[in-house]
Amino acid sequence: MPELDIFAMTMAASVNLMALALAIPWFMEKKVSAATKRTQQFLLLQGLAWVLLLGSVLTEPPIWGAVLALLSFIASLISLRRLSRALESWLGPRPKLLQYLLATCSVLGPLGCLALFQFPVAQSAWLFASFGLCLFLVASMALRPQMAVGRLWRHLLFGVGLSMGLILLLRGFLLINPELLKQYVSNDESLQFLFSRAPQLGSMALLLAILLAWHDEAQRNKREQRRHDPLTGLPLRHALMQQAQTMLRRSQRSRQPFSIVLLEMDQLQQISHLRGNQVSNDALQLLSLVLQKQMRGDEVAARWRAESFCLLVHTDAAGIRALCTRLKSAIQLGMQHELHLHLSFSAGCVHVPEVWSELEFDDLVDEATRALNQARKAGPSGLKIISLQAPFHEQEPPAVPAQADADHT
Repeated sequence: MPELDIFAMTMAASVNLMALALAIPWFMEKKVSAATKRTQQFLLLQGLAWVLLLGSVLTEPPIWGAVLALLSFIASLISLRRLSRALESWLGPRPKLLQYLLATCSVLGPLGCLALFQFPVAQSAWLFASFGLCLFLVASMALRPQMAVGRLWRHLLFGVGLSMGLILLLRGFLLINPELLKQYVSNDESLQFLFSRAPQLGSMALLLAILLAWHDEAQRNKREQRRHDPLTGLPLRHALMQQAQTMLRRSQRSRQPFSIVLLEMDQLQQISHLRGNQVSNDALQLLSLVLQKQMRGDEVAARWRAESFCLLVHTDAAGIRALCTRLKSAIQLGMQHELHLHLSFSAGCVHVPEVWSELEFDDLVDEATRALNQARKAGPSGLKIISLQAPFHEQEPPAVPAQADADHT
């Protein structure tokens, strides 16, 4: 076991670093995410575990020292569960096998300590081994993310968890093998140094991985904010163009129709001059809410320009007319009830019954813009739909009808 002064210095350094980590989200002046809250809980529970462990060393009655040591172990296991939940928020769903093994070890660990209460050496070996295994399982959850995240902090967290887990397993193994413990630990200064300094180095490296994960999350949030309109919350034009290419290829593979609808609020500039920019912003926000409710899971609504929105839908011309009718009814009802306004929109649409390989999104946007201009010229609440057919060389030849059986008799 490490000396008391080394352990005290380890605890003091860990608590100071944890306090600094807990304060960083407020220094950044950002809304604390669910993953950040869980890592804060992890660090707080880790600090509590260190305090309880130090109390178990300082407590004179052995029974109370054993109780504090068990509470420290339980607090450490709970902290690892919180860290695993944070990794799930950062990286997406984690393998169910790892989650099941972690939950099992979290239950069997304290139960084993209670069962070995009268055997202090075996109890300590069980504690080190079970906690080392839990630490390794949590570290393994940093691999194979389901979302695009940074590599550095994930690899650092995995490396720290793997190293600390192996050290704890080795320590538990040496405890139940007193001859090896006496032969190597008492004579090998490097192994003694490893056992005494590993908690310090591991805690600092783990904290660094968490700080890097927070930084990576902040950078991803900034990129996401640049992809979305701050007023309406809808994707912006650049994000829409990337999504459109994916939808075009999907439509081509599945032979689904594809349509682009450009919507523009009628007389919104006049409303802004008469009643102020806030009212016009409220109208745009109301329209965005209606669009989000009306869009299906495989369809996209985005803000195109100041007063216009773009919809990417998999439907035919009849479906477009039905969609615009539903949108106009919902918007007119919301405008009258919320803002006491009579506003609607004009819409221009380009419809492709069958997508071909050479079709480009920019070409469709040009046609949709031309259709929107024609709809606006027709007056308020206008709708114009343009249908595009595949070039002749892209069209599949018609199937040859099979001859009737009578022709072969």
